Amino acid sequence: MGSSKYQWECHITSNTSLLNLTIKSSVLLGWCSEIKMSMSQTLPFLYATGTYYEVGFSIGSTFAERINRFWNESEGVSKYDIPFHETSRGQEYFNAALKVCEMNFPQYIQEIKGMADGAKMPFDHLFMLNISKEVQNVLVKVPSVTKEKTGCSDVFLNRPTVKILGHNEDCDPKIKKYGYMVSVRILDEQGVRELESFTSYCYPGVLPGTAVSFNRYGMVFTIDGLYTDYIIETAPPRQFLNRSIIKAHSLDELIELIKNPGFGVAYGFAVNVVDITNPTDFWSIEVGPQANVSLFHVHTIAEEKDSSKPCHYYHINQYKHLNIQETAELKSSKFRTKRTEELPPPNSLHDVLCVLGDQENMEYPIYRTKRSTDKSATALTAIVDVNKNRIDFYTENPSREKAVPLFHLNILDV
Repeated sequence: MGSSKYQWECHITSNTSLLNLTIKSSVLLGWCSEIKMSMSQTLPFLYATGTYYEVGFSIGSTFAERINRFWNESEGVSKYDIPFHETSRGQEYFNAALKVCEMNFPQYIQEIKGMADGAKMPFDHLFMLNISKEVQNVLVKVPSVTKEKTGCSDVFLNRPTVKILGHNEDCDPKIKKYGYMVSVRILDEQGVRELESFTSYCYPGVLPGTAVSFNRYGMVFTIDGLYTDYIIETAPPRQFLNRSIIKAHSLDELIELIKNPGFGVAYGFAVNVVDITNPTDFWSIEVGPQANVSLFHVHTIAEEKDSSKPCHYYHINQYKHLNIQETAELKSSKFRTKRTEELPPPNSLHDVLCVLGDQENMEYPIYRTKRSTDKSATALTAIVDVNKNRIDFYTENPSREKAVPLFHLNILDV
């Protein structure tokens, strides 16, 4: 595509074979489709090519209404992010975070600037969205039920015949309403050399990488929030490291990106990883906040050939391997973990769907919907089927009778 910059838009629905294609401007930023199964299941999808700024601008302009509505309707933004930003302490942290990101990740600052310009929003607003993990989880006093609003559940199965990574993306309920998919190619300033190529489910106004992503090299990433009771204010916010790691070509490169030498990371997370080109083992990597170089632990989910032995592994929103001080009350995480221990060991895709769709605990279910005890909602469920080279995306409970994916994508072109 080079540096050609047309923007194409089409709308695909399940009940029509018509394809409406419109050239939006003369300057190729993207191709956007809206995938629908019913009125309750819809997810817009943008294909974009350009520099970091241009891709950001394409995302911002395409999803401007969603980003603006999320900013105006999100309880976390109005109750915590904005009031904190208006204090001297908030300004101090904002400026410190921006300074370290400009040094460590200037390309992603350009991406946010493009998104802000495209959405016709102040840069400060979108940068605030990208530091909200640190703000809402540590820097302001937020009820624990709200802190766990950004949490997820993951299930691995690893046998030669069944290789699955299942992921529930749990988040602010407004993200379920306003989230979107992007598939992008980042080019250098001359529009010649490809720097990155990935597909990602995105929170409105937030850099790609915080949820489910995969890249052209066959690497698949799902992220679980982890809740330390401290941050490293001189290190880049978690969101920027999440954005960085989705370009990794291999496990070794991923680990180096996670370490982020010279900078480290401000806040913790876990990344669950599958490499389609090297599918024998899977990995779940816990990351902890530390200056200069991130803390991390790699747990390998080895292929189990003995059918009489369990082949599964769970990761939710608690540290299992790194010895790190966590937030005291993580009720949803604890109850979701307890429920997985009560269930029979999963052995099939059907079993994984049943685990991820489980709502036996009415106060703290695995498949989450907003309620008095739990302020989160499962925005989507992603099922990575390694042997089929595909990811299925569900936007409704995947364990329900006759549940079908909204759509699926091949991970590698074949």
